[in-house]
Parts: sequence; structure tokens; C-alpha cells
Amino acid sequence: MENLWQLTKISTGEALGEKQKLPENWGPLFGVAGFVDKLGDLSWLGEDYADKGWFIVGEAPDDIATSTKAELAWELAKKLLLESDWSMLPDVPMLFDSKEQWIAYRRELREIRMQSGFPNEIQWPTIPL
Repeated sequence: MENLWQLTKISTGEALGEKQKLPENWGPLFGVAGFVDKLGDLSWLGEDYADKGWFIVGEAPDDIATSTKAELAWELAKKLLLESDWSMLPDVPMLFDSKEQWIAYRRELREIRMQSGFPNEIQWPTIPL
């Protein structure tokens, strides 16, 4: 069995993400040998990571899915945001009301993880016309 890890705010112990397996290519991505020893304090990555670290929070069964339902839903929301980026360009000819609808749609996508039923019951926003 592999360990499950969770990104955590060190000072408060607050979980900052889902429990997950670590990708096998993290060491080469960071350019460090023995990178697992460096994950408990990410301050070496810069100021934005000064109070964050990855910690072991359990063991994953051998058959755990690589993507959780929450991760898949968030990936879809990001895809929809990317597909609607055009609506935020300043030179797109659009009425004020239409622009406001697109802004609201994109805000709802960004806040999808804040829904009380997430990820099991998601109210997806309607794409503006």
C-alpha cells in the first residue's frame, strides 16, 4: 500500500486539499533528490509556500482511483472556465447584460467547490446565451 498525503497549513493544521497519492515524478519535477524529506516544509519553494507542507494522513488501498470525484468535477469546471475565457476579452462586442451573465457564470464555476453538496450533488451554472 502507498501512503496518502495531504497539503496542510503548518501553523493551524488546516487541510488545504484532498488526500492523495504523491505522483511518482515529483522528485525530478522539483529537481531534488530525496524530495519526500523536503515535503513537510515547502518554504524552500518561496514565500507563497512558507507555511505549507505535505503530510502522510493514511494509507491508500492498492485499487484507489487516481482521480477523486472532487478532482474530476474541478477539472471540468476549469475546462469550462477556459472555454469561456473569450467572454472576458475587452474587445468582444457584447451588451452589458450579457457581459454580466458571463461574469456571474464564471464566478459560479470558480466557486463550485463551495457548494454544500460538492462533489456528490453539484448545481452546474447555465452557460449564458
